Amino acid sequence: QAPLSQVLREFELIQREQREANGCTERREWWERRSRLDLRMKSLIQSLDSEVLGCWRGLLLPRDPGMAPLEEQELSRLLRELRECGWDSP
Repeated sequence: QAPLSQVLREFELIQREQREANGCTERREWWERRSRLDLRMKSLIQSLDSEVLGCWRGLLLPRDPGMAPLEEQELSRLLRELRECGWDSP
């Protein structure tokens, strides 16, 4: 599994290389660099989704406005499980 710090480090590298690519004046080279960075970004997002967020990624999905909010019992269980994982502030 990729720790969050590793994912963030890769994101910083991608951003730095994008800034360098922006200075490229040759059109073909710029597109080649951009394509490689896009593939790295895709891989990074997939890694974040599967290895860092795991089953908790569902919490980031938008809720249907017609759905009822979590029941109190479900919410307290979720908060307890999050705290066990080291999350301390709702």
